[in-house]
Amino acid sequence: MKKRYAVIVGARPNFVKAAPLFHRVKEYPDLAFTLIHTGQHFDHNMSKIFFDQMGIPKPDIQMELPEGLPSEKLGKLFSNLKAVIHSGEYDGVIVFGDINSTLAGALAATTGGLRLIHIESGLRSHDRRMPEELNRVITDHLSDLLCVTEQSGFDNLAAEGVDPQKMQLVGNIMVESIEIFRDTFDQSAILETLKVSPNEYVVATVHRVENTTDSAILKKLLGVLSEVAKQYPVIFPLHPGTKNYITEHGLGELLEPLRVVDPVGYLDFMKLVMEAKGVVTDSGGLQEETSHLGIPCCTLRDNTERPITLLLGSNKLFPIADVESAAVLTHLERTDFVPGAIPFWDGEVSKRILDLL
Repeated sequence: MKKRYAVIVGARPNFVKAAPLFHRVKEYPDLAFTLIHTGQHFDHNMSKIFFDQMGIPKPDIQMELPEGLPSEKLGKLFSNLKAVIHSGEYDGVIVFGDINSTLAGALAATTGGLRLIHIESGLRSHDRRMPEELNRVITDHLSDLLCVTEQSGFDNLAAEGVDPQKMQLVGNIMVESIEIFRDTFDQSAILETLKVSPNEYVVATVHRVENTTDSAILKKLLGVLSEVAKQYPVIFPLHPGTKNYITEHGLGELLEPLRVVDPVGYLDFMKLVMEAKGVVTDSGGLQEETSHLGIPCCTLRDNTERPITLLLGSNKLFPIADVESAAVLTHLERTDFVPGAIPFWDGEVSKRILDLL
């Protein structure tokens, strides 16, 4: 008899992490997945294009983006997912990462008495200002199977009293997507479209709440990017939320030195990253991707929930209080990083997870 799992996705990183599971689940006739899209990100380039470009099946259940304040949206996500999950016949629920859809799915699974699988467990920034930190902590403590990406995940969970029998080191599933689509990245014409040459530009992303809602911090970060742009063209795919805050704070003129573009699809974006001199970001996922690829990553944060990227990867933290463009440029010039150096960050992560299921 097949085991049925509800797989919940809602934002860009979820799609990247779900793709390997759907590519490999065909080899597991005793497993069946129902894909539920919460609608948390509805922009074509940040959502639908993943289904078009990555071979993820069309969602079995497509929800509408809830309206209201962040807390109201979370409550509605929970209510919507609870209604869907409890009305089905599922053996468990799979959630990824640390977004609101992750937490809502975890709560819905738990209230329905369903087995909860959290992929990317144990990551901790130890910074409770970050909504993502709260989401991941709560989800981990509700989960029945915690799929860990690195040793720090085990250490964090053990310190919090989580049963070690629930933890499994499976590696980084986002890295597996890189391995699956590496050849496909080269088909992208994004460099020609933007008229940039390999190793002669920098990719930048800024979207964290703590970096965008405070006008002084956002102004400082945009200023750093402007200084970097004096040395290299800075390609800046502008997140819709960040764009709104830049407008709200009256900082539009700071975008002028940058090559601002709309959010691009995963394949185009990864082509940009793979060919870049380096990356300046506050993203969690980009720390992983650049570390696997051996590309310098300047993380505009005081902390990281992915310390392995500092130890064995290409990542370096630049705390907001004292970040300077000269230090960022120095890191971008490094060429000594070794691709693929982090254990279990390979093309077999989905197999390890599906074997556990």
